[in-house]
Amino acid sequence: MPASETTKTNVHNGTSNGNGVKIEKGDPPVLHVVDSRTGNYYPIPIVHNAISASAFKQVKAPENPEHPEDQVDQGIRVFDPGFSNTAVGESQITFIDGLKGTIQYRGYPIADIVGHKKFIDTAHLLIWGNWPSPDESQNLQKKLNNVPLVDESIFNVIRSFPRSSSIIGMMIAGLSAVQSSQMDRIPAHVAKNLYLGNLELVDEQIIYLMATLPMVTAAVYCHHLDRPFTPPKPGLSYIENFLLMMGHVETSTGLPNPQYVDRIERLWVLIADHEMTCSTAAFLQTASSLPDVFSCMISAISALYGPLHGGAIEVAYKNFEEIGSAENVAAKIERVKAGKERLYGYGHRIYRVTDPRFTFIRQILDELAEEISRDPVLQIAFEVDRVASQDEYFTSRKLRPNADLFAALVYKAMGFPSEFILPLSLLSRTQGFMAHWREAMAGTARIWRPSQIYTGHLNRTMYQ
Repeated sequence: MPASETTKTNVHNGTSNGNGVKIEKGDPPVLHVVDSRTGNYYPIPIVHNAISASAFKQVKAPENPEHPEDQVDQGIRVFDPGFSNTAVGESQITFIDGLKGTIQYRGYPIADIVGHKKFIDTAHLLIWGNWPSPDESQNLQKKLNNVPLVDESIFNVIRSFPRSSSIIGMMIAGLSAVQSSQMDRIPAHVAKNLYLGNLELVDEQIIYLMATLPMVTAAVYCHHLDRPFTPPKPGLSYIENFLLMMGHVETSTGLPNPQYVDRIERLWVLIADHEMTCSTAAFLQTASSLPDVFSCMISAISALYGPLHGGAIEVAYKNFEEIGSAENVAAKIERVKAGKERLYGYGHRIYRVTDPRFTFIRQILDELAEEISRDPVLQIAFEVDRVASQDEYFTSRKLRPNADLFAALVYKAMGFPSEFILPLSLLSRTQGFMAHWREAMAGTARIWRPSQIYTGHLNRTMYQ
């Protein structure tokens, strides 16, 4: 309907008030917009309960000489700090219902996956869209195992850092060194598009990154703890090789504890992907300019490092350490309720019910009861959860523990130092990042270029 045909509001189903908009049952869903500045009417189609922000560019008003910075003649803009209610793309990978507390990977509920599928199978589902046959699963594992050990120069870059350096900083440096070792895979360097629409090369790089990231992470771990790095073995699984490279093995066999491997398998399936997180958005923002996958991964890691995202888990654990003992938990909770301190690891932007991953992670923690009994910090963490779960302040606000927090407790119970919790979480999420990258490269080129609202000083002489 042209803007000139109807200029008034008062919209009713199946009726019209003369100057209003008539809606017939069965009509395609439309958001009816009337601009009070001009009286013009604009029908904005609703698709998948979403409207196109670009559709609002047609909502224009005459230029305002008093406020040229508002750019009213260029169309109205959607102001959404932090993308709190903006969908930036379409995806077929992960669906989350925060009100019902459900997660599905490509239509499969995680309850049907955890404990039934291995890491390699879930990675295949997320990245390539289907459950692999036994041969496909074996072939994927073989491809990952066939990626050569990173060059000694990569190890030297990592070793150039003091052992007490930032773990994430060393990982980024290691990945940058890997990236620089294959300059023919950097689009800007070869001056052409390499990945958009070229899924064969995309798949090659997915395998390469997924195989080298555990090597770099293990090398950083070994350097940090001053222990020897063990090369991977062809006959081991992805997770077994990662633990082997880190030296996280049993002294009797020289191999990873099978029970720990199983628990990490389940944990990494649970937190493989979580839709459009801050780090996923950072990954895809970078990917939209069509660089190599290592550049995208470094962006994601940097975003994950912040204390409002993945870094919050490390902060939460250190907060548990600062509490000192289980006897001090009640006082900590009271300070939180008084607004004097924050309880990291509680509350989630998406979920208004218990995080659906929490139940499965709690099962894994129950299996680690013996290890937990020997760690006083973990005992403090469980006491915090017990007190918070019974306190009206938390229950009325639906402040429940974040699943990532309890995943961190799993890692600590299995003997990993707290400063390595975030890198371990990153590795579990890599399969999700790769799925989103492949999906993006199978689409069309569209760089992410958000706009802004200028509120600073303006020289208005040119508008007079």
